[in-house]
Amino acid sequence: MVKDKSRSLVRFSKLESGLERIKTMEGAPVFSMDSFSTDGKNSYFYTVLSGTALCATTWREMPESGEITGAFTLSAGEAVLYLPGEPRLVKVLGESEVSVFVLEN
Repeated sequence: MVKDKSRSLVRFSKLESGLERIKTMEGAPVFSMDSFSTDGKNSYFYTVLSGTALCATTWREMPESGEITGAFTLSAGEAVLYLPGEPRLVKVLGESEVSVFVLEN
């Protein structure tokens, strides 16, 4: 899980080559998640357009545990990148607007 300003995450393209395509992609709206989700194939790039969102991760080896091992709040203009296999949980707070980009590998 990598957190930074939305415009700065492109510098992590060595970790995830799909970041270079973000500017040509259209994100999908995000609704709050109720539990951790994992995708062993694709990376997920979440960006906060307005408001705030809570982002968390748990043990890669035991995503079903539900134990939060890392979390932070994103504000407008910030983003998080979840790499393949990394458990993710995103809670949209209040009337916030968040987009997700699925970076297919």
